[in-house]
Amino acid sequence: MELHDRNPCSDLEADLGQVLREVLRMQIGHGLDYDSRIMERARERSKRRLEEAERRRKEASRELESLEAELLRRAVEEILEADAEPERVLEELEKNEDRRRLREEIEGLESEPQGLTRRDLDNALSDLENRGFIEKDPRTIRLTSKGARALGAAALKRILESLSRRGAGPHILETRGEGPWTGPAVRGYEYGDPYDRINIEASIITALERGGSPADLRLRDLRVYESRGRAHLHLGIIVDESGSMNRDGKVEAALEAALALSELMRRWFPDDRLTLLAFSEEVRRIAPWQLPRISVPMKFTDMRSALRAFRVESGREAGDRQAYLITDSAPNHEDGAFIGFEAALRGVLREARRYREEGITLNILMLDEDEELREMARALAKESLGRVFFTTPRDLGEAVVEDFLTSREGLNPF
Repeated sequence: MELHDRNPCSDLEADLGQVLREVLRMQIGHGLDYDSRIMERARERSKRRLEEAERRRKEASRELESLEAELLRRAVEEILEADAEPERVLEELEKNEDRRRLREEIEGLESEPQGLTRRDLDNALSDLENRGFIEKDPRTIRLTSKGARALGAAALKRILESLSRRGAGPHILETRGEGPWTGPAVRGYEYGDPYDRINIEASIITALERGGSPADLRLRDLRVYESRGRAHLHLGIIVDESGSMNRDGKVEAALEAALALSELMRRWFPDDRLTLLAFSEEVRRIAPWQLPRISVPMKFTDMRSALRAFRVESGREAGDRQAYLITDSAPNHEDGAFIGFEAALRGVLREARRYREEGITLNILMLDEDEELREMARALAKESLGRVFFTTPRDLGEAVVEDFLTSREGLNPF
């Protein structure tokens, strides 16, 4: 292979995180930017398609020219030697199947669509589909659970690298480590698990139990050690999915932050519990892999019900409790009815006091610069004795992960 040749698989691996981010945008109904990785890959497919069509057109034209020359030679010979009727011979020449096929092929190649087509876009996404990161049908494209986890892993890596450059975040993970902090329990391998936690003996036994052999070890046979923590934390991530979150990349940033934090907990704090809640007029409990399927409907905002849902669920077991509320809007809905901002805020503040009374740390991440919303966030933090972060979609992931690592260090010191 020449040095300038590109390996599509290597290209995908290098751009996987960015490509999955763009799939997330498509999934929640946002378009692709002209300079997006997916569009770049689609343009490359379009270029190769047109180059291949032109190459084949020239080849088919040469074949047709050679065939017609040969057919004409035979026709002349038949007319001269067999005294055949010229009209019949020429008619047979016109009906020649190979000649007809080549002409139709050339016509089709000459009408090959210029520019990007849906087929180019589908081809650009085919690697993701073949590797199980996405699933498609004629109308939709969705991240699979594997794709959502890979997006979370990529987001976490990007966040930790950024924090590391600032001297924050990742050094905490190094003190936690994985070697000495594995417990005796094992489970099946999941995408993203570090290879150094693979339990070779348990993996071989699993292969033998299914009738295989150590030389026939398969991915589904792999077993990994569970990490071991020292303190239990029930963490809630409460994501606003009301209509205003659909602007300025807010919902994408919220989903990536939640996926990154989910991946962080899965890898290094597996004994902790995570609850993910999405809310607008109603509250939905979702699994991490379902996060990209948040719909962001144009509905009202029942913030109190979302806070209450986490308080009630997390109160069923012992341990520390902490919640991140990611929002850019004001409450205006309560228990199925629109009641306006002032009345809804009173209910939210009452719920914040319950957080303080029950010892739940409430962190409010406000994504809007409106002063009234910032005052609301400050009031919530004051009422709950929690913290408020005024951040942007671009910095949201770092704010959440850095704060979690800092607070987790306090909760679980070595």
